[in-house]
Amino acid sequence: MSRRFKIVLSGAFALLAVVLCLAYGESVRAEEEARRQETLTRYGGEVVSLVVATSQLEEGQVISAGDVAKRDWVSDLVPEGAITNLDDAIGKKITVAAASGTPLTQLNFRETGAAVEVPSGKIAVSVPMADKLGVGEGVVAGDRLVAYRVADGAATVLAKEATVLSMPEGSRTLASGSQVMTVALAPTDVSSVLAASTEGSLRFGLPASDVEGAEVGVPAAPTKVDQEVGE
Repeated sequence: MSRRFKIVLSGAFALLAVVLCLAYGESVRAEEEARRQETLTRYGGEVVSLVVATSQLEEGQVISAGDVAKRDWVSDLVPEGAITNLDDAIGKKITVAAASGTPLTQLNFRETGAAVEVPSGKIAVSVPMADKLGVGEGVVAGDRLVAYRVADGAATVLAKEATVLSMPEGSRTLASGSQVMTVALAPTDVSSVLAASTEGSLRFGLPASDVEGAEVGVPAAPTKVDQEVGE
């Protein structure tokens, strides 16, 4: 095998490697775009990048680079005051605890004097307000709600006790999700409530004072709940 042939062969292999790398890069971009389009088709709206907690963040904890990450979020479900820049979160002290997978908002960094008081053993979760959330004008801080997932014509109880810690001022019927309410949940209920909020299937009911926790799964239990828009 001549030296000239070896050089030509080496060049051909190098060119092939470049072509394969470019093809792989295009494939990765195509898959990412396909996932994005699938998300848009499923939930509607655009996708934005938010800073979310990668682990449970406790009150008083100073956020490190390993505690947060950027995640895609449906724009219609972005909570008010959501953090979009990692530098705006890293190095700051948490004043309102955040569950793993929760988008961080300005609420998580409120001054201690203005921070909501989270009951012992509970986790505070911010939920974007929406027309179909089922939260009436009469709901105020301190009320005990029941969280449901409504999908495929069926309702499933996600949390038998979601205590309202704070409510937004002004109108509660905002489909844009630009305002949030904060509820205290048991740690075991957080992931399912967040998932339902993300997919738009979360609903809240306000049971009467004489309704026990074991009865909240009965369809007639919730009271004083706004009807869904369009009904």
